Amino acid sequence: MTMLVGALLGTAMGCGAFGALIGWRGVPQRSEVRSLGTRTQRQQHAIAPVLRPIAAIASAAVAIGATGWPVAGFIAGIAGFAMPTAFKAKMDRNREIDRMTALATWIEMVRDTASATSGLIEALKTTAVSAPTVVRVPVRQLAARAERESLPKALAKFAEEMDHAVADSIVATLGLAAANQIGSLQEHLAEIAESTRQEVSMRLRIETSRARQFTSARFIASIVAIFSAGMVLFSRPYLSPFDTLLGQVILAIIGGLFLGSGIALVRMSRFNSPPRILNLTGTPITIDER
Repeated sequence: MTMLVGALLGTAMGCGAFGALIGWRGVPQRSEVRSLGTRTQRQQHAIAPVLRPIAAIASAAVAIGATGWPVAGFIAGIAGFAMPTAFKAKMDRNREIDRMTALATWIEMVRDTASATSGLIEALKTTAVSAPTVVRVPVRQLAARAERESLPKALAKFAEEMDHAVADSIVATLGLAAANQIGSLQEHLAEIAESTRQEVSMRLRIETSRARQFTSARFIASIVAIFSAGMVLFSRPYLSPFDTLLGQVILAIIGGLFLGSGIALVRMSRFNSPPRILNLTGTPITIDER
């Protein structure tokens, strides 16, 4: 009964702590959420805010129920809340690389098609059919809008949907070309594609160099988790010093060091996307039509 009461109290403490954390961080407004290219990504972003608190509460309840230590429940709750971020970090990096590669491939298609067709809008229509899968939907929407409204407005909406610095460069170049304010369109598009591919190549080299460190970190974390669970299940008297107040303080320090190192590793693994050259002030993107 005492263990059950401890588990309930620890769960309540974990819920309160995570509620305070979410309240402090705030919830992004709908206008602040970046547009997503596929239905699967939209579903993942909609489910994630619900699964994180559930994983945190479940982890805290299991840890407190197994050990009776409030600090263990708090550490397990934070780990459960942050675990999806750790697993999602690599997926985000791969998605960013795929996105940049797709934009480079598409702009090369526009460059080659524009040199053989009569106009830029016709080139957009032609490439929309065979654009890379990652950007095919936005490109098709761009081509469809270019037929119904002015090209600068269609390009502005495309930039907002993509929300990426490379897309901004493409939009700026195509907008200037549509206004006859640029010399060689093919040359400028080739430069954008080349610089994008160079950045993708650099990111791939960095990802390869970091792979061994990530593998080592996951291995160490797994060994520590398995060893700790084995000690709780099969050698509980050995852990009796942690039943005291001082033991809980020591456990909080140890857990904080592990969690801090994990958070630092995830932050270090992130790629900082280059800043956008359009819409930096939060105002709608506009391209001068002259």
